[in-house]
Amino acid sequence: MKRCPQCLFLFPDSDSKCDFDQTPLEHVDDSAIDGATRKPKRRTLPIAAAIGLMLSVLVFAIYYGLTRQPQKASAATETPVTTVEPVAAPSATPSPSVEVSPSPSPSVAPSPRSSPEKVSTAHTRSTSDPVSTSGPGIGNRQGGKPVIMLTSGGKIEADEVWRTKDGVWYRRNGMVTLLKRAQVKTIVTR
Repeated sequence: MKRCPQCLFLFPDSDSKCDFDQTPLEHVDDSAIDGATRKPKRRTLPIAAAIGLMLSVLVFAIYYGLTRQPQKASAATETPVTTVEPVAAPSATPSPSVEVSPSPSPSVAPSPRSSPEKVSTAHTRSTSDPVSTSGPGIGNRQGGKPVIMLTSGGKIEADEVWRTKDGVWYRRNGMVTLLKRAQVKTIVTR
């Protein structure tokens, strides 16, 4: 094989000049060609990876050691502080009464948590105030079960019924529901 001394390109033995720069070719032995064409062994990659791993472990150990020392020093210098909170004597607060006060219809009492500028209706406002669903509502006064006759022709048997400005409320099996006034034709008692 022959090689160009300028561009180091390899040519067959039959050629005498380089095709690229017209330089006369030199004859090269096979060992030089094998050395030029053989890939070098990749031993540098594992060595570089091992060095990088060692450096990262060393940096982590230094960082951990530096951040851990101030915590140990501050823990050793701090004295434990025990605080004792005074226990207040039980105050005489009135307990809720057990008496049941029947109300003819549920009413919304202003709670201390509600703001005066916020206007809402009874069926859209949540409150923790007690609401009585027992008492002299329709059905309890007359002794029978009330039946709500709807304008659509349907009937609703209820345990108790009462009217408010929002509509007609009824309780059935512990569930309280509001009907609009336009939905109710009449209320009868059986």
